[in-house]
Amino acid sequence: MKRFIYNAMMLAALTLMWGCSSSDDNTSTTGTGQSTTKWQKAVGTADWKIDWSANEETPDWTAPQPGDYESWMILMVTLQPELVPYSTEKDLMAVFIGNEIRAMARPAIALGNTKDVTFILKVLGNEESDKAVHITLSYYCSQLRQTFTLTGTETFVPEKVYGVDDIYMPTLLAGSAKYPVQMPLSLQMPRIAQDVLQPAAGDLIAVMVNGECRGVATIGENLFLAPYSLTVYARVEGEQASIYYYNVHEKAIWNTGTVFTITSSAQTVNVDYY
Repeated sequence: MKRFIYNAMMLAALTLMWGCSSSDDNTSTTGTGQSTTKWQKAVGTADWKIDWSANEETPDWTAPQPGDYESWMILMVTLQPELVPYSTEKDLMAVFIGNEIRAMARPAIALGNTKDVTFILKVLGNEESDKAVHITLSYYCSQLRQTFTLTGTETFVPEKVYGVDDIYMPTLLAGSAKYPVQMPLSLQMPRIAQDVLQPAAGDLIAVMVNGECRGVATIGENLFLAPYSLTVYARVEGEQASIYYYNVHEKAIWNTGTVFTITSSAQTVNVDYY
């Protein structure tokens, strides 16, 4: 009788242990016995995009006096598409040669987020023809309250007009003071995950830092056959980022559990799958 009671107690204990190991747990075991985290699914919608807003005051740029200069060239700047939805007639764009302002303009065409926004800048100068000069292009977006600044060495060509035959569209986002660290990322999604995700063109992949979107890519028709290229934005190097996936049709948000460190150098990240 005692042995029967002992065996019954052992069977109950084992049953309890097996009952705690449900197929709905958030962990699985690899072939080596190492525990891995499964993808976490939540119901909801996601409108992932970069928050470009800042708190800069409108710059006190003053247009140069034409009588102080002997020559000019025209720069027609077409605003980068990502910035067009935020553009207003209060925006400013300026060109500096060295530390001296040489042109300033407001939008010449501002027709909303479905049309081009163009700035026509008459850059004044006393520089010799075809002389290479240090030029700074600065764009202040009044809605975002942020200045985007690009610098480089360009050639000053009197009476030359840039941006007519070929559209001149500088990558102003690269000159963001809010996100000075910008990392090119090649992101490979696991093809084996397609059975679970049920991906479709139009779904989203996002790089998140503490719940803030720092990079986003739209799933194309080739699904996961090739890596996705996107830019990851950071305030400082060393921020920890996580990879999320959004199934638009199912309104399902997946946390893949893949984490990496943002640096200023290009990276390739292979998303893990449980």
